[in-house]
Amino acid sequence: MDIDYLLGKKLIVVTGKGGVGKTAVSLALSYLNAGHGRNPLYVTLKNVEPGSYFFGYEGGIDGKERSLDDGINAVYIDPNAALTEYIRENFVRLYPVYATILKSRTLQTFFEAAPGLKELITIGKVWHLGTKGGQGRSSSRRYDQVIFDAPSTGHAVPVLDLPSKVLQMVRGGAFRSHIEWVEGFLKNPEETGVVVVSAPEDLVVGETIELIEAVKSIGISVLFTAVNKVYESLFSKDEEKALSGLPDPGIPPGCGRVLEIAKEHIERAKTSERYMTKLRGGLKEGVLAVPKIFKKDLGPADLKYIASRIGSQLGDGK
Repeated sequence: MDIDYLLGKKLIVVTGKGGVGKTAVSLALSYLNAGHGRNPLYVTLKNVEPGSYFFGYEGGIDGKERSLDDGINAVYIDPNAALTEYIRENFVRLYPVYATILKSRTLQTFFEAAPGLKELITIGKVWHLGTKGGQGRSSSRRYDQVIFDAPSTGHAVPVLDLPSKVLQMVRGGAFRSHIEWVEGFLKNPEETGVVVVSAPEDLVVGETIELIEAVKSIGISVLFTAVNKVYESLFSKDEEKALSGLPDPGIPPGCGRVLEIAKEHIERAKTSERYMTKLRGGLKEGVLAVPKIFKKDLGPADLKYIASRIGSQLGDGK
């Protein structure tokens, strides 16, 4: 797969085990788009309050599409608001009646408790953004790509497979037609692809392989796996050999801790490479390395760096 194939998708679904850096990779893919003069939309299921920490962005992310950074827009999907929008756009004449019903406390309780309903509305909204464009946008001004920061491993596949499950229960009507459009969009490899984020850790690698097989089993294309937090050796092979052969005793005062850190880094780099090799051996799709950045909090510059590293492994000359 090359950079043009990635950028050619209307929707990129990013998922992976919690804590591996799924959001950072999602935002990096947004920057990768922007770097090519494209107009991406980052979609999250997390409402980010203004002023709270989120990769150095202070404006927050809510239900209104707004600029996150130069060339990048972002939006939070609120299932309740998405349901109201769906009814308003598809049942115009009856909307005043439905609007009253939607305010019912009983209906709100049902909406919160009904299995899969919120997830179905959410994935429907993602489909709408990927095919119809954003708020107030004409068909000629759609986003070039929607990057969906999807639920983590345990929830991603059920959400993506929900349209197929619903179609087994709904026989006809406008609602079924809409669900068919969503399912067709998700299962069209020319329009939708999944990026799985992993990490060089034993349990994570095992879950990654299982997740990819599960995504493919429901008929959705997997583009590649981005292995985040990869330790890269700072030394040549000869330097590594020389360092590993140095005895701790006899080292000049004050240098012992430096040597210890160097040896630890070399071992972690070797561990990262072992897990990368394991993933490459178990997967047909590409496996890309995202280097570990030694910071507590990442910012836009770090995300752009991750974007450049992903792009370079896809043959991007920028």
